[in-house]
Amino acid sequence: MQYLPNILIVDDLQENLFLLKHIIRRVEANLIQACSGFEALEKIQGIDIALAIIDIEMPVMNGYELTQKINELRYNEKIPVIFLTANYINEKEIFKGYDYGAVDYLYKPINNHILLSKIKVFLDLSKQKQIIIREAAHLKEVAHELTHANIALNKSKERYKNYVDNAPDGVFVTDETGRFVEVNKAACKMTGYPKDELLSMSISDILPIESIEEGLVHFRKLSNHENSKSDFKFKHENGDILWWTIESVILSKTRFLSFAKDITLRMQAIEELQESEELFRSVVNNSIELTTLTDSNGIIFFVGPQCDSVLGHPGSLFIGKQFPNIIHPDDIERYQQVWKKVIHEELELREFEFRIIDESGSIRWLFYTAKQVRVNERLLGIQSTIRNITDHKLAEHAMRISEEKYRTLLNASPDGILLINLNGTITEVSEIGLELFGTSTRDDLVGKDFFQFIPFEETHIIKEIIEKTIFEGLVQNIGLKIRKKSQTIFFSEISATLIQSPDGEPLSFMISIRDISQRKKIETKQIHADRMANLGEMASGIAHEINQPLNIISMVMDKILFESAKTDTIDLEFLKNKSNKIFENIIRIRNIIDHIRAFSRSHDDYILSAFDVNLSIENATSMIKEQFKHLGINLNIELDNQIPQILGNTYKLEQVIINLLINAKDAVIERKNTQEQNYEMNVGIRSFEEKHNLIVEIKDNGIGINNEDINNIILPFYTTKDEGKGTGLGLSICYQIIKEMNGTIDITSVKNIGTKIRLVLEIQMKK
Repeated sequence: MQYLPNILIVDDLQENLFLLKHIIRRVEANLIQACSGFEALEKIQGIDIALAIIDIEMPVMNGYELTQKINELRYNEKIPVIFLTANYINEKEIFKGYDYGAVDYLYKPINNHILLSKIKVFLDLSKQKQIIIREAAHLKEVAHELTHANIALNKSKERYKNYVDNAPDGVFVTDETGRFVEVNKAACKMTGYPKDELLSMSISDILPIESIEEGLVHFRKLSNHENSKSDFKFKHENGDILWWTIESVILSKTRFLSFAKDITLRMQAIEELQESEELFRSVVNNSIELTTLTDSNGIIFFVGPQCDSVLGHPGSLFIGKQFPNIIHPDDIERYQQVWKKVIHEELELREFEFRIIDESGSIRWLFYTAKQVRVNERLLGIQSTIRNITDHKLAEHAMRISEEKYRTLLNASPDGILLINLNGTITEVSEIGLELFGTSTRDDLVGKDFFQFIPFEETHIIKEIIEKTIFEGLVQNIGLKIRKKSQTIFFSEISATLIQSPDGEPLSFMISIRDISQRKKIETKQIHADRMANLGEMASGIAHEINQPLNIISMVMDKILFESAKTDTIDLEFLKNKSNKIFENIIRIRNIIDHIRAFSRSHDDYILSAFDVNLSIENATSMIKEQFKHLGINLNIELDNQIPQILGNTYKLEQVIINLLINAKDAVIERKNTQEQNYEMNVGIRSFEEKHNLIVEIKDNGIGINNEDINNIILPFYTTKDEGKGTGLGLSICYQIIKEMNGTIDITSVKNIGTKIRLVLEIQMKK
């Protein structure tokens, strides 16, 4: 009897069934037609199916579900299936079909020739497989019943060998030990070994270590007279690990027949799909945001585990439903309008905010991101990401209130206030700030680079201020010139505060600006007045300095006159020597006067330059040492000749040194007036380098300073001297001058022991 294979065709449209039947009419096969999955299952009960042609898109039970049911009825023995579809199928769907037994996909409208060609190929394979199985069974019967029919047996073996060699799948015949006794061409190709070498091997030689146990289980079933079908890994001759599907049957007590199909690509695709799904689930499960998946009708079929924490409702409230009625009444209409646009407009992404009411009755703000999932312009569903932004909204509200308070405080400040971002751009300005810059319009400042209002020679100062503010958080009272809108310059004193986020991240700077132009003028007058006062106090010493060379000139002239009176002629060499002596002292007087004149000038227009601190000390002491000598004060000078130059104003440093020496003079005299007669008045000044700073130290053994006074003596008009003996400006002016040179003044004192004052100056350049 001729074997006719059974072909199952399933489509929910009668016209499609009629078309399929018309195409397949010339194929020698029995056609089983069904309009639904349930009808197909009823018709194929107990019937062997060689090939199934099934439409994917069917109501109630789609093609994948039908194929899965058919496989379950056959104890998961998969039948070959050609799936039909009118839509583009993505890789995930294709791999899903392969897992159910798909051998191919065809798109509607169907090409008759392609379909017939594929049907014939799979029917031929089915016939060959049936023939091989029947022949194997026949050989088994012949082996038992026709032991003497050698000719017939040889012919049967020849036919069997022909079938085996030309089979598309790998065919292996093994003995009871697993050694190969027969293989076909496909088997050699699948293993990578030539036939003669493969026949010297056994099944264990091509199994990797991880598949040995699976192989033993597979062939153990054959020993128990069971057919066996398994998927496991094999090792190719080149070392690659491949996946095979192995289906084995018993030929005899010592022979086993196995069919092998290479499914490596399919298994790799499945593994990649599983990894992709695991990655998706891992991302979804570990995210603080909630992910939902909705079909094209708006029905939610997946909700992430964060549902309760984000929405305040359990995930079960959402599955199988549209978004439940938990939206705040004031936001329902807007939500519905946006959701319609999400579904009906082809936009990749849509973001919006709305409020909901959680289980406790509290209001929550949500940030909703909806993304369409489309394949070939067909909407499959919506992937949504939902974030709880309630805290952010509350913070925004609090910030608005805070900003109103902040703006009130900003405008109430007597100083100008600027907010500057990390790039140096002005982002906010107070009303006083507008006045300082000579404008009434915020647009003249906001959005502008703060550096454009700083003179070029001052830019290094503002850069240092910003750098220091970033590291220390606060910088106060730094002198800086600023250019107004009218391009005029004014003196300012600025303080900078770093504004940070709660986690300490720098956000911006708040700059406080105070116009000190008037104060600068007063300070300049004070410094000049103090300089004049010092000159007045040093007048007797200066007069002595001038009188000494005058006395020498007078004596030299007397000597010349005396010699000229003794004779009518004077020795030319004698006259020349005496004249040189006169000119030397005249130059000495001129230098003293020039230095006094330079010292007494204002120096407001003096350009900072590098100078020798030791020379400043020598010039200052030269104007005061005669006074010290006259008063019986020992002045000890120790200067380190290796110290570098510094940047500043040499005349102002001289003024500081003179001020401090005068204070030391007053301190030792006051102590002498209250001490025993053998008290020796000592004042010392020395220079040296310490820890990358240049130090000028002035030390005395005078009356000292009380602890309660030591922190106040640098304040203007504060003095510890008796009334009428001091203005209280000396140390204050010293502090201002040293501060301008980026230096500090350290004062230590012990009552009735003495005082030590250290000028600490930054070394900015070497000699």
